[in-house]
Amino acid sequence: MKRILFVAFILSCVFFEARAQSEAELYAKTQVLKKERKCGEAIPLLLKMLEQKPNDTKLLNDVGWCYNETKQFEKAITHLQKAIQIDSSNATAHAEIGYSYYSTQMYTVAIANLNIANTYQPKTETTLYYLGLCFVRLNSKADAVKKYNELSLMNSSYAGKLLDEIKAMK
Repeated sequence: MKRILFVAFILSCVFFEARAQSEAELYAKTQVLKKERKCGEAIPLLLKMLEQKPNDTKLLNDVGWCYNETKQFEKAITHLQKAIQIDSSNATAHAEIGYSYYSTQMYTVAIANLNIANTYQPKTETTLYYLGLCFVRLNSKADAVKKYNELSLMNSSYAGKLLDEIKAMK
């Protein structure tokens, strides 16, 4: 009896180790696909992983990012909102959903989320750039210029792009 229990224990350990290893390999594959901008291939794998771990904010962030990359903004928003519900201080989700809202012309909601992202992490060039673009779209030149100035202080390549948008304002 002890021998049977021991064998069962060993087999269960091997099974769980193999499963954990295959999950890690699958996640690593999704990261390679993301880096190669092959989000159409990464999304089904990430969704499969989410079936096993539906509250994994890192997976939710990744799915949201991939949906944004494939211009499926509503799907991105759904997954990123869930990530934010699980962890309201998830700066990555706030930044990514800010981009989703910017892309769907919901500029004030985008601004709110991008500002939240900046409170939970150091300001990034990307969040400042999209904040600036939101202000341009809302015709708030003074606020757009402030974001341009912040980008300039960071020596960001986005500063020139934002300045071009500001100059094009009426």
